[in-house]
Amino acid sequence: MDRFSYFIVFYSLILGLALTELLGGFAHMVRAKALSKLEPQTALLALFVLVGICSIWIDAWVSLQSITIDFAGLAAPVGLAICFYLAAAVVFPRDEADHERLADYYRERKGFVVGALIASAALSDVTFRDLFQAQLAREPAVLWLWTVPYNVALFGCMIALLFVASRRANVVLLGALVLLTMVPYWSAGAIHRAIAQRFGYG
Repeated sequence: MDRFSYFIVFYSLILGLALTELLGGFAHMVRAKALSKLEPQTALLALFVLVGICSIWIDAWVSLQSITIDFAGLAAPVGLAICFYLAAAVVFPRDEADHERLADYYRERKGFVVGALIASAALSDVTFRDLFQAQLAREPAVLWLWTVPYNVALFGCMIALLFVASRRANVVLLGALVLLTMVPYWSAGAIHRAIAQRFGYG
């Protein structure tokens, strides 16, 4: 078994637990016959976490192939997976009484969940540092026209989400974050390739 295969088993276990927490919280609402009380903010936050879990699992193939099996190599990827686990565990309430006050629950827990997701995004960038350096050296236009603006938009929306209060603003920002998170993976690198082709990178 090579280093990446050895690591990805552990990494996938943490992500699998995060997904189990998220789906388990949703299933708990279904069992409690509280699905009708699920409001847009919580639903979109859960979708954002779900899409994020999928995206960092995909990222592992791109950014962690050369990982070293030591604390220095494991710190960032394991840290970001743990952040996703903690966020996923808090999205849905465990106490059925909170189903009746889901908007209040969302408001009270939003800071923790979004803070964990911001931390995970920062740690994700750490795992991509070698690729960012390679982009700067070989494809600077891709870095400055796509990678940097994309990350600024992603972090900007998450930071804004921490401070907005109205339901409409929360829904708009969460919807934007779901779409932003999906774009690089849905297009399978099409934006990157288009810029690289435009500037003549091989």
